[in-house]
Amino acid sequence: MADFEHWPNDSKDLAKEVFRRVGGLVDLRKPFDLIYEDVARYAGPAWLGFSSEPAHPRKRDKGDLDSTARQAAKTYSAGMLSGVSAPGQRWFSVKLDDREMMSWKPARAWLQSVEEAYYTDLHRYGYYPQQHLGYHQGGLFGLQVLYVDETPAGGIKFNARPLREVYISEDSEGTVDSVARLFRLTARQAAHKWGMDALGDQTKKALDRRDQWDTTFNFAHLVFPAKERNSLSLTRSGHKYASLYVCKEDEQVIKEGGYFEMPYVVTRSYRLPGTPYSYSCGTEALADVKMINSMKQLLLEAGQLSVAPPYLIPDDGFLGRFSFEPRALNYFRRAEGLAASDFRPLDIGGDPRFSWELLNSTRTDINQAFFVDLFEVVRQRTQAGTTPTAREVSELAGERMFLLAPVLIQQETAFERLFDRLFALKLRRGELPPIPPALRGREVRVEFSSPLIQAQKEYQTQAVRQTYADAAMIAQVDPGVWDNFNHDEAVRIIAEQRGHPERGLRSREDVAARREGRAQAQTQAQMAAGMGTALEAYPNLAKAPEEGSPAQQLLDGLKGAAK
Repeated sequence: MADFEHWPNDSKDLAKEVFRRVGGLVDLRKPFDLIYEDVARYAGPAWLGFSSEPAHPRKRDKGDLDSTARQAAKTYSAGMLSGVSAPGQRWFSVKLDDREMMSWKPARAWLQSVEEAYYTDLHRYGYYPQQHLGYHQGGLFGLQVLYVDETPAGGIKFNARPLREVYISEDSEGTVDSVARLFRLTARQAAHKWGMDALGDQTKKALDRRDQWDTTFNFAHLVFPAKERNSLSLTRSGHKYASLYVCKEDEQVIKEGGYFEMPYVVTRSYRLPGTPYSYSCGTEALADVKMINSMKQLLLEAGQLSVAPPYLIPDDGFLGRFSFEPRALNYFRRAEGLAASDFRPLDIGGDPRFSWELLNSTRTDINQAFFVDLFEVVRQRTQAGTTPTAREVSELAGERMFLLAPVLIQQETAFERLFDRLFALKLRRGELPPIPPALRGREVRVEFSSPLIQAQKEYQTQAVRQTYADAAMIAQVDPGVWDNFNHDEAVRIIAEQRGHPERGLRSREDVAARREGRAQAQTQAQMAAGMGTALEAYPNLAKAPEEGSPAQQLLDGLKGAAK
């Protein structure tokens, strides 16, 4: 067991220790920084800054001549947003692990109110624009980091942190348990965030002069397991994670606190062994992206040579070096008399059709790396005015859905952590309806029903449908085969896999009551029909029943029941 009592108490020493720890996390990511920088250079200039100072995204590199990767990355982020967590659709529902309890009306009502509270907060506090940025980074770098916390005004903050600022570390189980963020703020911004009293001397000096308010300072935010801090206050408060904000120039701790849950929701598209970082669509396509830019450079040069080739001009001998630049004049010796044909463009050869075919093939490879073909299926159906179902997506996309599965599984896991954090925040703030006593201590989970995620589960629905189709053929020989099936549960499985809202299904108690009512009505109808037959038969008897006899009483009862 590591010794967790090494954290100093002095503010300056503690600040140095934080930056030492952050430095270790920075070193852990260095092998990926050059790769991420290349991906950002060609496919997402807004995210540059891994190995150099971030430049303005409009300032393009001279070697960046093709926009295929940039467009593919945009399509990926838009496709993930619309196919996994669309703002205008119901893409998740809140449920219990206990299916029997789910049919209890008070439980259903409480779960529905929690679900509506989630949807309201996601829209009110700007979750969707931030998640879109997260998907963009996920496509480029295979990693997205969403910060979820309370705001001083009482709301909830969703913020997709730029990956160049964030460094992560795992515990022994492979779960991200430490996150460091290196960022810059002006003196004025720091004062707004933490207040003047929390700032160090250098920051305060900058605030004393109006012309230095926008001087930038370097800050670090480190979140790590509270047990490593070995702080009595964190132990008493029950916080699971320690939090330290530190200013580098002042060498001072600005704010110390803790979190009950990890505030950074980290999503990794493709897990890599031996490292907390991930590879991505962008890293997979990087070789093709570089090649297509080189090809375009050559094609542009070939195009210039074809419309303005260098010329051969006869002379007593070559003057200077031979030039292949467009419109260059190259003099050469002509032993005999000159002819008009001697003044001609230089034939450089080559077939441009082959170059264009290779260029288009490379574009296709880049688009496939970002699943553009899959997202185009969803987009085309949406533009046609219909939202594709999970079954349609699964059938149309086929192999592409199979390859996207690892990304969707990791995204589901991240969503679970997001909603766990939201539930805990709202519960502590008293923003959830009172929990029914019977539900206390039960596990509440979120089930996702967007088309792309549901398409991954479509095989269960297909299994039910195919089994029923096969059973129907056997039932032609022996109808008793249907006794093997629980039809109610089969329908509920299909509804669940198709993302049918829970509120659109009656509870099991309601279904049982309706069936009991129908059975009673059917029994009464049969009795009434039998009574009618008896009433018609009595007048045909050879002798009418005597007044007051049992037969007369029965006849009077039948007449009353028939009315």
